[in-house]
Amino acid sequence: MENIQKIKTSLLIIAIILSGLAPALAQKKEKKEQEFKEMAALLESGSYVFTVQSVNPAGGGTRSVSSSYTLEARDSVYYAYLPYMGRAYTASYGGDGGIEFEQAPENLELSLNEKKRTIKIQFSIKGDTDKYDVFLSVGGSGYGTLSINSQNRQPISYSGFVSPSHQI
Repeated sequence: MENIQKIKTSLLIIAIILSGLAPALAQKKEKKEQEFKEMAALLESGSYVFTVQSVNPAGGGTRSVSSSYTLEARDSVYYAYLPYMGRAYTASYGGDGGIEFEQAPENLELSLNEKKRTIKIQFSIKGDTDKYDVFLSVGGSGYGTLSINSQNRQPISYSGFVSPSHQI
């Protein structure tokens, strides 16, 4: 009889705890949905900055960066100032350095996955000496991954955050 009373008390305590958690979980889910909608609207606006926090070269481990490396979209033009670590298949005399471009993209596509709460952007773009296929995947929190495939170099990816563009 004593065991039954303990079980009833335990079930009552669990029910009270769960009834208190339900609104908090619903509020958290609603907040994540709102973050996703706001991030999707920012990326759809075409005016944002992806700021690199770490570099993931194809042939090596992840490396943190402290400089301001970015991919910025502004007025239908993409501006890239990104580091490059990896193997170049062809390079100009003295090396090509990082990945830099300032162009309007070709074949720009934006897609939303509401179930996974991710926004994906992909496009092709030409730099001074190379052509790049760019893939950006961002979650509702703004954290994302930028991957770049090149004709003349190994692929590379970057991790970082998206924020509104700092237009002057």
